[in-house]
Amino acid sequence: MAKKKIEEEVELSPDTEQVEMPIRLGELPKSMEMDFKRNEELKAEKAPLINCLRNEKIIVRHINRQKGKITDPKHVLYGGMADDATRTYCVPMLRSGMLADVLTKQEKDYLEYVLGLEPNAMSIYNKDNNFWSTANPNGISSVTLTKQDNYLDLSIPSDYIKYKILLANKESIAASPTILQDMPRATYEYVLISDNETNKMDRIEMSTKMKCYKEFGKIEDNADILKLVIETVEGRPISSKTKLEVLQTKINSIIQTNGKLFLKVVDDPYLSTKVLINKAIEAGIIAKRGTYLYMRETGEPLCGNDEEPTFNIAAKYLSAPKHQDLKFSIEAKLKD
Repeated sequence: MAKKKIEEEVELSPDTEQVEMPIRLGELPKSMEMDFKRNEELKAEKAPLINCLRNEKIIVRHINRQKGKITDPKHVLYGGMADDATRTYCVPMLRSGMLADVLTKQEKDYLEYVLGLEPNAMSIYNKDNNFWSTANPNGISSVTLTKQDNYLDLSIPSDYIKYKILLANKESIAASPTILQDMPRATYEYVLISDNETNKMDRIEMSTKMKCYKEFGKIEDNADILKLVIETVEGRPISSKTKLEVLQTKINSIIQTNGKLFLKVVDDPYLSTKVLINKAIEAGIIAKRGTYLYMRETGEPLCGNDEEPTFNIAAKYLSAPKHQDLKFSIEAKLKD
């Protein structure tokens, strides 16, 4: 009996769900693969532009901290910068020698459109008429800032680009007051302040000054502590004959210009011991050789093993419980 081959035909009804499998380029013939890639590129080109501009104002403020020997905030060179001086920040250069990409692709696409530029005109890889090159007068390669407040309007394309250039200069520009407060760097020269952060920053400064004057009230009549605080902040000695009123005026100036540093100094757990050391040096009980401290009578260094008897180490050494006899001895000699 002959066997019949039974073939089954399966027909899909209109209601049958069809699953679209993802296309893998390696599974396509070369000609179809090129067409597929081109179609994807066209889809990307037709993607809607996203407006990166926003209705926000930015203040670029110089960080007017004390630098060098100029301590008077009213001095034209206070803060390490003259009143009429400027500083210029360019697009950073990477270790590879290429310019840093300060804008995302979406930002570049939109900005090229609103500025009437050709597609990819803002690419950092352009060899001719590079938008970010200082040699291109039609591009934006740098931002020049003054010592006074500088303003950027992020609804204006050129200002938005300048804002992004400043953000890329991470070593010199603090991106916000919060970053400046939480992660302070000695290299920061400017801070970016959003218009909605201005009030917040003013509150922080007010709170800091309130804390400063509260601590100042505890020590305002103690000339020895005031003298030490000033010496620590200014980095130079103050005569022991300086009048209390002069010391108080100097402290007030420090609070006005660098309240955080003032609080850091007065919160030092070894503050009273450091005052004691200063008085002992003036009385000849402790000898100072360069930056090292020794007991004058015995030549004993004021430090533990494998340490150097610097001012801070000496204060820590004398504050240790096992060295209290030596500390009491110094205090007794000062009373004699």
